[in-house]
Amino acid sequence: MIDFNQCNPTLLSEYIEGRQVKNLRELFDEMNIVDLAEIVAELSVEEIMFLFKILRKEISAQLFTYLPNDVKAQMITSFTSGQIKSMIETLYTDDLVDFLQDLPANLIRQILKEADHEQRSEINLLLSYPSYSAGSLMSLDFVELKAEDSVKQAITKIKRQGKDAETIQVCFVVDEQRNLVGSVSLRTILFEDDETIIKDIMDIDVIYATTHDDQEVVAKLMQRYDMTVAPIVNDELRLIGIVTIDDMIDVLEDEVTEDIQKMAAILPLEGSYLESSLSDIVKSRIAWLLVLMVSATLTGSIIGGFEEQIELNPALSFFIPMIMSTAGNAGSQASTMVIRGIVVDQLDTKDIFKVLSKELMVALLSGSVIFMANMIRVLVFMPNTDLSVHVVVSTTLFIMMVISKMVGGLLPLLAKKLNQDPAAMAAPLITTIVDALAMLIYFTLALLWLGI
Repeated sequence: MIDFNQCNPTLLSEYIEGRQVKNLRELFDEMNIVDLAEIVAELSVEEIMFLFKILRKEISAQLFTYLPNDVKAQMITSFTSGQIKSMIETLYTDDLVDFLQDLPANLIRQILKEADHEQRSEINLLLSYPSYSAGSLMSLDFVELKAEDSVKQAITKIKRQGKDAETIQVCFVVDEQRNLVGSVSLRTILFEDDETIIKDIMDIDVIYATTHDDQEVVAKLMQRYDMTVAPIVNDELRLIGIVTIDDMIDVLEDEVTEDIQKMAAILPLEGSYLESSLSDIVKSRIAWLLVLMVSATLTGSIIGGFEEQIELNPALSFFIPMIMSTAGNAGSQASTMVIRGIVVDQLDTKDIFKVLSKELMVALLSGSVIFMANMIRVLVFMPNTDLSVHVVVSTTLFIMMVISKMVGGLLPLLAKKLNQDPAAMAAPLITTIVDALAMLIYFTLALLWLGI
């Protein structure tokens, strides 16, 4: 008896080496294909090819869908013409196109050569749409009903078309010109009389996206209206395809990952961290590192301008890291909240004064707490040091809390106003701006307060 919880690459390799076909088929029949794909991805291409020879066609297609693209590419070069043809016939068109977009042209031609005329037309149609558009993501496998269909006719169509459809939970209704006119759920259809006409029970207020809409727009649309499937139409409002929630979950994950990378001054990577080459990772990071390195010389110049004051009171240099770190963190807190608000459509440029007023109140309260905490820290742990220096430090912290949070709240909205990506433009610049201002204010206060 196989213990499915103990399944790992070593176990699969042992079964493959021993040609234990029965155990392998039992594993793939009983275990979740997503979990298995993660394990299979660690096997050699030869071992994976053996699995594809012994597994049922439907399971092989599902397994292929969930394998990493680099593994798929290696397998394509080893597939026979018959295996490629079988894969094309079994996979949903959108899953196949998603994979093809990352392949070199010679492999794409090899795959298209094995497709029949209808499949080739569908693949070329999806490949013709811009990357990251709704058209490039949509599936052409869906159930299409006519407004004049009866419920009985609709059920017959669902039975006939539904086996190969991406989903049948919601069916979309078209007129004679294939213009989208409504939608109806399978649940609604099943509980109506056979003679009921679809146009009498369909929902005419259909939320849709166009083929050239950005994938992020479609994801937000589906999220806003709690949709599991969205119809995709062309410029004439003719129904072309559908996008399902599983695709949108991947899109949202990609968009969040991209925003996080941009906030960390990293150009977005095409693949995952482990799939990306060293050169890709270096190229994604080095550009902003060079920009920030050059811009940081401004902070160094400011500190250098107060070199005499530091020599007269060396204790001032002791607090520079704390001031810069606290100010930078305060700005990052504000910018992170505002950027997230912009991304999820909770904030817009019209809210700029609301954001600034809220950040001002937060900064005044936070600054007061920081001021008192720093003074208490000094009195408890540094009772013999010059109190004037600590008043300057605490005052600088208070002022920088206000400035940092205002800058952190303002820059993302300013970036959006200029039609720039808030995460890419605002986040990396905040630290540089705040550091320079912090040092300028710190040494100016020291000059005025301490008379040095």
